[in-house]
Amino acid sequence: MSIRTIVVPYDFSDCATDALRAAASIARSTGACIDVVHVYEQMTDFHPENQKLRDEIESRLEKVPHLDFLGGLELKKFMLRQLSLTEMFRNERIAQADLIVMGSHGATGLRGIVGSNTQRIVRTAPMPVLVIKQHALDFRVDDLVFASNFSPADVEKFEAFRPVIGLWDPKIHLLKVNTPKAFERSEDSTKAIDAFLERHELKKFTATIYNDLSIEEGILNFARSIDADMIAMATHGRKGFFQVVNGSLTEDIVNHTTFPVLSVKL
Repeated sequence: MSIRTIVVPYDFSDCATDALRAAASIARSTGACIDVVHVYEQMTDFHPENQKLRDEIESRLEKVPHLDFLGGLELKKFMLRQLSLTEMFRNERIAQADLIVMGSHGATGLRGIVGSNTQRIVRTAPMPVLVIKQHALDFRVDDLVFASNFSPADVEKFEAFRPVIGLWDPKIHLLKVNTPKAFERSEDSTKAIDAFLERHELKKFTATIYNDLSIEEGILNFARSIDADMIAMATHGRKGFFQVVNGSLTEDIVNHTTFPVLSVKL
C-alpha cells in the first residue's frame, strides 16, 4: 500500500498549519495529493449570514496553496458544512484517504477543529492518523517508539503502520510497558515480542520491557529517555489500548505528549 492521499483538517490555526507543513514533507517524498478539509456549521437555513460565512472561508482557503512550503504540490480544498469533524468520513473521497495528518495542542486544545477533536479522530478514523504537536521545518523520524502489548491483533495490525514508517526508515524501538496493576512475566513479554519479530522483519530495532507505575508514564518516560522522534501505537477505540486500561491510552498519549503520535485503529 502506498500513500496517495493525505487529509489535513484545517481551521487556519498555527497548529493546523504545523500539521499541513508535516503533510507537505510527506507528500514531497510520496507524490501524494493533500486534501485540506475545513468543516463548519452555518446559521439556520436561509440565514443572511450564511453566504457571508461561506465567502469568508472560501477566501481564506484560496490563500492556503500559496503558503511557501506547499509549492509544487497537488492540493485540493474541501468545505464541509453542518458536519462535525468525525462526520467528515461520510465524504467518500475522505473516507478512502491513506493518511490523516492533524495538529493538536493537547488538553487545552482550540475551539476550532483541532484540540479535543483530535482524540475523537484517533478513536474513529479508518486510516492511520499522525498527530503533530510542534512546529518543525523539516519533518523526519530517525527513532520511533512502537508501544504495544504485542497481542496477536497488535502484531497483525503493524502492517498498517508500514507505509508511513517506511517513509523515514527509522530505528524502531519495540516497547512493552509492565506495571504493578498489569504485571506480566518478562518471559511472557519476551515471547510476545519474539512472535512479533518472527512475523515482521525489521532492519533496525531495539526491544525493551519497561517497568513503570502506569502504561502512559512508561511510554512517555521511555520515549524521552531515547529522545524519540515519534510514538506509534494502535488504538482499540473506546475499548482502550490495552484491555486492562480503562478509556483510550492512545488518546491520553496524544493529549499529554509533545511527541508526534502515529495511531492506527484496530
